[in-house]
Amino acid sequence: MSKDETPISDQLKKVVDDLDLESKVKEATAAVEQAMLLGLGATVSYLRDHRADIEGFFERAGAAIDRQTSGRYADQVEQVRGQLAAGVASLADRQWAPLDREPDELEAPEVAGALDSPDVTAPEERPGSVDDAGGWAGSTDQV
Repeated sequence: MSKDETPISDQLKKVVDDLDLESKVKEATAAVEQAMLLGLGATVSYLRDHRADIEGFFERAGAAIDRQTSGRYADQVEQVRGQLAAGVASLADRQWAPLDREPDELEAPEVAGALDSPDVTAPEERPGSVDDAGGWAGSTDQV
């Protein structure tokens, strides 16, 4: 890289700033968070409405496994059934609701600091990027 060229990290910072990626990431994060919380709320509502049916299914499934295995795994089946029932109860008892906060209140990942990392190098600064015997430059078609 010649001395008059801008480092790739500075170029990337400028593109991130020009595209206003930070605010777009915050908006997308807020939308995903709201969708997840709405989905969890609907799931919890379903679990509350059908909890007895779900636990009955666990009982029937355990009984079927016991019949097929002649009860050899009854202890393990009962342990798993208990864990599943406890998981359903735990979810059904939670309150999931969308958050009332603006995207600006979310924290965006620190992009600028990541670009300054010593691990981020311009392609022309990477070993093997020049046309030497073992480099990448010789393995692609010339444009």
